[in-house]
Amino acid sequence: METAFGWLGQIFEALLQFIPRIVIIRNTHQAVKWKVGGKVIAVDKGRRTWYWPLLTDIETIVIARQTLNLATQVLMSKDQKQVVAGGFVVYHINDVVQAIGERNWDVESTVGDITMAAIVEEVMQQQLGDLLESISLGIEGEFNKKLTDNCRKQLRQYGVYVDRAGLTDFSTCRVYKVLGADVTTASED
Repeated sequence: METAFGWLGQIFEALLQFIPRIVIIRNTHQAVKWKVGGKVIAVDKGRRTWYWPLLTDIETIVIARQTLNLATQVLMSKDQKQVVAGGFVVYHINDVVQAIGERNWDVESTVGDITMAAIVEEVMQQQLGDLLESISLGIEGEFNKKLTDNCRKQLRQYGVYVDRAGLTDFSTCRVYKVLGADVTTASED
């Protein structure tokens, strides 16, 4: 019986495309409208906006402060010492049109990928002793400042402002081959 009247539901859904709809944008969000002809419009936070589903698509995104915890990576320092490093990034969206409207689609993946690449870049430019000294200073250390600046510069083009980036995990390690598979262990030095 469902399949016999399935076409009726499709007709009803098609007719609903002609009826305008309202979207309420929270204060922690912002929206982007894509109109026919490729026009992209930002919709401010805390507003109600009407749109015609037939002619417009709308998407909301969180613009408030967000934290992304990144996976650990096995890296090599400038003096050829193997280390394991994991990090975090705290960010918010400055320009929603650049974030999802024109230059990007998945903000969280972009932020994660660029921050992980920046961690690799910063670790590989320093010797292990210098890394340990800078990291021991915590948030105020030179490593975290350079990492934050590097991420800010790269993510600015996507409408993202990096409040802070840093390491959550850091250790020296050794990689062993066991039956053809790589096994990474943190050293106990």
